[in-house]
Amino acid sequence: VLVKLADRAHNMRTLQYMTPEKQRKIAKETMDIYAPLAHRLGIHWLKTELEDNCFRYLYPEEYQKLVAEVKGREAERKEYERE
Repeated sequence: VLVKLADRAHNMRTLQYMTPEKQRKIAKETMDIYAPLAHRLGIHWLKTELEDNCFRYLYPEEYQKLVAEVKGREAERKEYERE
């Protein structure tokens, strides 16, 4: 089971090289099966990584909005850290 989860994590990290249709199919399968399995096994860092990567391919517009928002606040965070 752990090897299968590790393989899926690797597949999700290299998903950008596949067709959009295949990206969505694999991301949906990962979100439905592998992320909950990682959660049940107590591997929360892997669950989070899988869900984050799935979000990128299942909801690309929302993902890009979040990326832009986080980057926009980066300067804000750095200024706060300097204080």
